[in-house]
Amino acid sequence: MIDLSELEHDTISELINIGVGRAASSLSEMVEQPVELTVPRITFVERFSDTELAKAATDVVSAVSQSFDGPFKGEAMLVFPEERSLELVRSLLKVDVPLNTLTDLEQEALMEVGNIILNACLGSISNVLGEPINCSMPTFRKRETRSLLDDDATNGDAGKKPVLMILHVQFMLRQNDIDGYVLFVMDLDSIQMLRELVRRFIANSLG
Repeated sequence: MIDLSELEHDTISELINIGVGRAASSLSEMVEQPVELTVPRITFVERFSDTELAKAATDVVSAVSQSFDGPFKGEAMLVFPEERSLELVRSLLKVDVPLNTLTDLEQEALMEVGNIILNACLGSISNVLGEPINCSMPTFRKRETRSLLDDDATNGDAGKKPVLMILHVQFMLRQNDIDGYVLFVMDLDSIQMLRELVRRFIANSLG
């Protein structure tokens, strides 16, 4: 398992928070109300079943996913427990209707939110580290929590075994606060490359 130094961890956190700040500004303009986003912590785990999200008391999650590639590659996902994703949609769209009638709007709205947040995070990493990162078009999925990622599929070669970088994201809206998660699923080789680029950035900054 990757063992980041405190400085490396803080640097990655700062890169992510720059992107999250940009995403908050974009979302605020989109919905014409203040939207604040914070990432209080970033963690690395080897198995999805070890994440807070997998352990939470929720049966179904809504997720927006994008694959990305460059010096490191993987999949980025914005994930909400189903009820919370519907609350977010209702808050952002400023519609006061029962949650169970929002399913048609949910996918389109969450795709837009996910596209803004995931691209902002990846764009921040790309810009600061000076490395191009290409992203696919976002896709939407709704499924049982335990089926979001398949731990059984992670038992490949050591270098190909996925590592999850988990961002716990808090949305502060006018009406309520909503918690979601951003998952970056990368193999160990990609995580090590990200770490090497971060080390290079730190060295250049200090030098």
